[in-house]
Amino acid sequence: MWHLKTRLGVFWVVPVQEAKNKYILGINDEELAFYTDIEQAAKDVHDQTTGFLRWDSQSSVKAPEHITEWIEGEPKEWDKH
Repeated sequence: MWHLKTRLGVFWVVPVQEAKNKYILGINDEELAFYTDIEQAAKDVHDQTTGFLRWDSQSSVKAPEHITEWIEGEPKEWDKH
């Protein structure tokens, strides 16, 4: 799992357990999209093309373009199963 804390919530990327090279991008408790390329998930957050309107429509947000710049592991107080 990788996560990125923002003022609108915590974006997360997790591998799909039943499938090889598949990932889910979400924010807080909401799943947003499936990916076969984890870097594309991070890029969509960076480019504000996630499908999460509150994030995508902001004019002053910044997010790293690469997943290696996200934090690996669960965020503190994480309760997602």
